[in-house]
Amino acid sequence: MGNRTHSSLLAAVLALTVFAPASPAQPQLLKTSAPNAQLRTDSTKISRRARDLQASFERRRRQMLPRFYTGMADHCLIVGRFCEWHPSVTEDYEVPNEGKNIVRARAELLRDLEKASAQLPGDDWIMGQRIRYLTEGHDTSAASVARSCRASRWWCDALLGFALHVTGNYLGADSAYAAALDEMPALTRCHWLNLAPLLDDDVRGTYKKMTCAQRAAADARIWWVADPLFMTPGNERRTEHFSRVLHTVLQQNSENTYGLSWGGDLGELILRFGWAEKWTQQPSQSMYTEKTVVTSHEREPGYHFFLTQQPPDSLALIADSVFDIYQFPPREQYAPIYTRAFVRLDAQVARFRRGDSTIVVAAYDVSADTIFGQRTFAAALIAMGDTGTAPSKTELTQSPAKNVLTVSTPWKEQLIGVELLANDSAGAARWRSGFAEIPLDSGRISVSDLLFVDGAPSLPGDLDAAIPLAHGGTTFNRDTKIGLFWELYGRMPADSALPISLTITPVGESLLRRAFRALRIAPKLSPLNIRWQENGSAGVLSARSVLLDLSLVPAGKYAVKLEVGNSPIAATSRIIELK
Repeated sequence: MGNRTHSSLLAAVLALTVFAPASPAQPQLLKTSAPNAQLRTDSTKISRRARDLQASFERRRRQMLPRFYTGMADHCLIVGRFCEWHPSVTEDYEVPNEGKNIVRARAELLRDLEKASAQLPGDDWIMGQRIRYLTEGHDTSAASVARSCRASRWWCDALLGFALHVTGNYLGADSAYAAALDEMPALTRCHWLNLAPLLDDDVRGTYKKMTCAQRAAADARIWWVADPLFMTPGNERRTEHFSRVLHTVLQQNSENTYGLSWGGDLGELILRFGWAEKWTQQPSQSMYTEKTVVTSHEREPGYHFFLTQQPPDSLALIADSVFDIYQFPPREQYAPIYTRAFVRLDAQVARFRRGDSTIVVAAYDVSADTIFGQRTFAAALIAMGDTGTAPSKTELTQSPAKNVLTVSTPWKEQLIGVELLANDSAGAARWRSGFAEIPLDSGRISVSDLLFVDGAPSLPGDLDAAIPLAHGGTTFNRDTKIGLFWELYGRMPADSALPISLTITPVGESLLRRAFRALRIAPKLSPLNIRWQENGSAGVLSARSVLLDLSLVPAGKYAVKLEVGNSPIAATSRIIELK
């Protein structure tokens, strides 16, 4: 749970570099050419009264917040005056909802803001507060109100993007925010596009040295890779960021629920962890004090979708292991509204060349999973060559728990994702990795990826036979025999011999086992190597398969590497785990 508890003591003794948001657009008092001074005076009164009503609501809200004890923070991230608390495990309690009195008070405020907006239809601040409190109250009319906005054009588009985002319309939000960015002043746009507060230390230093123009290409790659699910239309992590920036503008010149003056610490917290979904006040710890300690609660659980390193120019350098979605303590977090849990997916992915195209095969088995094993879920296999082209994808609205998906792609280098999403929003799972080109040269031997197949001792003779047998994931039971399938591409002279080597090497040895081995309690694990020779003139495309007896290999993680001939392009490997 992302809890923020204000502490005046922390504010007095701690200093932290924060990212103060840029000044928001100033409210437009009245868009009119009338020179009437009385009209300007009336406009000022209406604007001032709207601000007073908003401040009054927040003061009333503070007094009516439900009392709730959050417990002791097991890790406290200090940002200026605040403690951002992210427990490493999900707590058993449920944060209470706001009471009926707060709901009624917000409804009263919204009626007053609607009247003020009718009197001053061009006022940015009033329209912004209307959208803020409509979305906070889960009012579905927020998008239609934003579409009727007559304030600054870019501001209206941004408010529409926010209203669409909170309802899950990420594609629409993407379009609205794109329009807002095109229309807003250059300095404002530079602030909205600044990702520095969200990036890990190794990336942030380099990024901050870039100009706004230089960041454009980097931003495109960062957002592309940080998109939580490619199967959902739009980029929800990007529209979430713009919605957070908008929220900082909405709060900067208004009363907040903490009852504190605006500061860069509040802006940074919102940019990194989002705005509050709920508010509570701590029960009084003493009968002699009436001080209200307010805690905000963001949507939970949150996940870290940004790479922990600068997105590389080559997609081949992006591996599933470089995503740390469970990063703790997190640099930033995001909790998508379409799922209550986000997990890693164990998928087996292999590629096979067909002329200028590549066939991607993805197999998974979640029949024993506590989330997907008992639910219906959608599934997708998506391959993308870059940020500016449409993906190649295969999607199922309802997938069996054990399944194999295939897709044909035109790209040589590509980013591939395998994604699942429970139809009742109970969970989402993904596997994502980049790949280099599988070279195809008729004059040289090259090799496809490895594909482990079930159904031993029978072995497939070609890819069509191998696909339905693909093993779901990269984890195997030791008491089984498993088939290993691959394809060779190219040709060698008819009288040549083609040496082939298959090596199984242990990786990621546990600390306990290393200690046992040092004490000579456990034997040293040695690589298992199998070598043979074949005729080098088998053809431009030829399938191969062998049978592996996994009972001969101890439990653990292994790198299975196939090398054909002496060419570096004729080698491929895969990490598997035996249990």
